[in-house]
Amino acid sequence: MTTMYTIPLVAKKSPSPFRFPTFYTLYNKHFPKTNAPSQSFLEWFVGFTEGNGSFKFNSRGIAIFVISLDQQVLEYIQRTLGFGRINKQGLRRLRRPCTSCFIVEELASVALLVALFNGNMVLPIKQSSFALFLKAFNKRSRRSQDVGFIPSLVSPTIYDFWLSGITDADGCFNCSLLGNSKAYRIRFFLGELLGEGEDNLTVLKHITTLIGGVVRTHSNPGRHELIINGVRNVERILKYFETHPLYTQKAKSYQLWREVQASLLKGEHLSPASRAVLKSQAASINKKNECTTQRE
Repeated sequence: MTTMYTIPLVAKKSPSPFRFPTFYTLYNKHFPKTNAPSQSFLEWFVGFTEGNGSFKFNSRGIAIFVISLDQQVLEYIQRTLGFGRINKQGLRRLRRPCTSCFIVEELASVALLVALFNGNMVLPIKQSSFALFLKAFNKRSRRSQDVGFIPSLVSPTIYDFWLSGITDADGCFNCSLLGNSKAYRIRFFLGELLGEGEDNLTVLKHITTLIGGVVRTHSNPGRHELIINGVRNVERILKYFETHPLYTQKAKSYQLWREVQASLLKGEHLSPASRAVLKSQAASINKKNECTTQRE
């Protein structure tokens, strides 16, 4: 199995807008002898969940949290959080191999997720599903006092890991060298999952103030996406990922994309020989490994 890195601690230039004291208090109570997840991991996990996770409840009204992805990443999440279980889903059910589900349904563990996400969400559409999830949890918990819903939303910054998490879930790195000419396109996309509705559109516009780019209407009705286009225009997103790296298989695509971008800056696409090499590299950026869920 390939060893994947741990999300590092990063010295921040401003306080994080994400606040997890309630989570840490509850976590230390449940796991007094276990090191709690880092602030950086929790920020990444919130972003990743808002792009890939689901707040559900079954026919009996039991709150269930689900993430579907390749098993290696889910094992890292499970190991870092210290709870939840992983179910491997076969090709027959989901029509793609090597997809697994990380599931949290045990009451004490769901309580930790409630403490983690309540008041720390960015996307209005995902917060709405969390509100229903919280309602189901309160019905089941039988506490003397329900956990109150915190309606405020967080505005992410370039100093936290939320953007890294949402990119792992929903970002796309793209490059193509066109025909036999010297032309090329190099782009970063974000928003196919989170760009639905006017409220989420506001979030996309906020992200452009952090990393540049423009927001445009997606081909799917009612959706929008952020796009950064141009070999020099992607510099801000490159700088962000230097200190806030990706964790999923998408990190491999990003690495290839970054290498191609550096070659384009050097003008290597102008030589027929090196252009052929670059064209091959660009075509491999979004090729999936067996257990990758990266968007095409």
